Amino acid sequence: MLEEIRSYIMRTMAAHKVKLSGKPGPLCLVQYKRLEKEFHFANQWTPIWCGDNMGLRYEVHMWGNKVEVNLGEWTCTCGVWQLTGMPCRHAIATITHKGGKPEDMCHEWLSIEAYNKTYQHFIESVQGPQYWAQTQYTHPVPPHKRVQRGRPKKNRRRSVDEDNVTGHKLKRKLAEFTCGRCGQTNHNIRSCKNIGVPVRPKKYVAPSTSNEDDHLLSQDEQALNEAEEAAAHVQQDPVEINLSQPHLSQDSDMELMVPATIVPPIARNKLTITRAKQRKVADKDDAEN
Repeated sequence: MLEEIRSYIMRTMAAHKVKLSGKPGPLCLVQYKRLEKEFHFANQWTPIWCGDNMGLRYEVHMWGNKVEVNLGEWTCTCGVWQLTGMPCRHAIATITHKGGKPEDMCHEWLSIEAYNKTYQHFIESVQGPQYWAQTQYTHPVPPHKRVQRGRPKKNRRRSVDEDNVTGHKLKRKLAEFTCGRCGQTNHNIRSCKNIGVPVRPKKYVAPSTSNEDDHLLSQDEQALNEAEEAAAHVQQDPVEINLSQPHLSQDSDMELMVPATIVPPIARNKLTITRAKQRKVADKDDAEN
């Protein structure tokens, strides 16, 4: 493996030397591509000379945005020129305004001379084992392998968050099931301990959870509430019973004041409609089952 890595690095360094051998420009190809991108945005900025004696300080504008460029110190307000060593779009606009070349004001680390200095060294070639010099010393041998007592372990070391498995297979994780007698989870009717609870019928219809059924139930509850409110607001005089009648006695068990509750016809019609809807929903569920 080490020999393959050495050969790969040797081939790569030689290929880079051949690629850059005929490039006369001051920058590498990668740096020229970066400059072309910044040239595209530099056309939108307008430099204005500040009036200094050296003529190196400029104020660059674009749609209300302003930055300061100092060509003497190679600095810009955005900080890109100082960080990358390559003129930013504001500096490029200023340099071209003065008639200069942005590639001449890049850091020396980005030049092709620095790139060639990086690859001036090369990796020495290595001969095959059949051409190695023979010595009087013994060949290196691997260390002695110590065999531990007992039967070797076959199971791998498990992480902390893994479950402990006694056999060769993991336990099957079943889905949550419900008892057919009491309706509780995690046990069935055979292991149910609630003996007094009656067994549910086989054709058990679970309560519907659809939006239509919820809407019908909410209408039923609203109709019942309206009926109760209407019955509460009905004012009816209590019925008075005369105890002086001969066929009635004062000791008889009877209610003296019996308030009568009358359901208005509007609420009664609503109750009839809602009950019909309930029967229709129940028939629909039975047909699906």
